[in-house]
Amino acid sequence: MNRTMTVTQLSAYLKGVFDDEELLHDVTLTGEIYDVSYSDRHTFLTLADGSASVRCVHFSSRDKLEKGMRVALRGSVSFYGRRSSISFNYVEFFVDGQGDKNAKLAALKQKLADMGYFTDRPQLPKYVADVVAVTSPDGAAIRDFMRVVYDKCPFVNIRVYPVRVQGDGAAAQMTEAVKRLQACDTDAIVLCRGGGSDEDLDSFNDEGLATAVACSRIPVVSAVGHEINFSLCDHCAGTRAGTPSIAGEIINSHAMRMRDDLLAAATAMRESVAARYGATVQKVARLGAAITRSVSARVADGYNEVGTISRRGLYAVKKKLYGKIYKTSTAARALRVGVYGRLSDCRRRYELGKAALTALDPHRIIKIGYAAVLGDKGRISSATALEAGQSVRLVFADGDATANIESVRRKENGR
Repeated sequence: MNRTMTVTQLSAYLKGVFDDEELLHDVTLTGEIYDVSYSDRHTFLTLADGSASVRCVHFSSRDKLEKGMRVALRGSVSFYGRRSSISFNYVEFFVDGQGDKNAKLAALKQKLADMGYFTDRPQLPKYVADVVAVTSPDGAAIRDFMRVVYDKCPFVNIRVYPVRVQGDGAAAQMTEAVKRLQACDTDAIVLCRGGGSDEDLDSFNDEGLATAVACSRIPVVSAVGHEINFSLCDHCAGTRAGTPSIAGEIINSHAMRMRDDLLAAATAMRESVAARYGATVQKVARLGAAITRSVSARVADGYNEVGTISRRGLYAVKKKLYGKIYKTSTAARALRVGVYGRLSDCRRRYELGKAALTALDPHRIIKIGYAAVLGDKGRISSATALEAGQSVRLVFADGDATANIESVRRKENGR
């Protein structure tokens, strides 16, 4: 028979089933604590047994329980309708020793310790400039690590070897990565993963991965989870970093040491070169001063010798020059007399020519009241060249004018 129910009706029915079932009340539940958390005054934990788990809660109590404990809880199973979830509400608990998971982990830890995997591991070298991070390329852990390193030491070369860091196959991939990197030329391997639950970090408790880390010839930095998380890789690695960011600071300390030592060496070299340069300069200066004194003495002797020869030459030149000067002076006086005579004759002839030209200058005549008559064909000097009605131009000393000829009267026979 088909029935129609609402979600609320179904939740109410299930809650009634759980509340009425006597087998679900006053039950002792045993298992291993997988996770513990607190909210206000309440204790929440996940109790696991094999592949099954159940959420448990103890109201109004903050119980001192730890992950991995095997406990027995006395309480009842309840159905929470709002979330349609089942939980075990317990009222008291009994610790029944260590859980299977913790026991196995403790045994494996002791085994690795007995093999010497926790001591004498390769430490980071004094200088670090190249790092390989074995991690998920998409996780926040590698971003935090690279950010911290590059903020202070951008010259460090960081390469990423991509692997899974949780779930099936993660431990095998990381183990293979650490083994392959033994043939790589790098200063350090950083095993990098952010925080998570114990189950998320189980891969780092793998015996094969822990052995690969312990046997690595290249120093390994284990940067897994948070500072409160410890894994077998933390114990097998030469350096443990509480978080990926702390791993970045550790790498920075070795990279900055290299930078500081390089700067100190450069400063010492510069000072050494400066000192040797200063000594060389002083030596060259002393040699230069000695050469200058020697050359100066030789130059002074040569100067005195040249001065004596120069005075003798000058006396001989002056003696010959005085004779030439006398002859030149006599010839110059005769030349001056002849030139003056010719010049006086030229001046006289010039004055006569100037007087004649002045007398014939038409402008002088015009200036005293006469005018020059110009026609179309040039200057008109005769009345015979004029005709009545003709237009002519009269040129005066200070300008010109245009005139029309009304009549022309010509002289006959010179009258």
